[in-house]
Amino acid sequence: MKTEEKISLDCPCCGESIYQPVSWFKKTYSTCPACDAGLASGQFEAAVREIEKALDDHVEDILYGQSSSGCCGCH
Repeated sequence: MKTEEKISLDCPCCGESIYQPVSWFKKTYSTCPACDAGLASGQFEAAVREIEKALDDHVEDILYGQSSSGCCGCH
């Protein structure tokens, strides 16, 4: 079983760092563990999308090697 990736984002209300699995930030509604403020998934949507893309790109780099501009794979 694969463990879900955890990320850290700041609460938009209190600024404290929230370290949770990616799915926590995608839930329709959550509560900040630090200040108990109500949080909607839309508040984190752009940041989560950016982090997921970076993680996907990193996995592709590991599997296929870093992309290069040369046709033969040389830098």
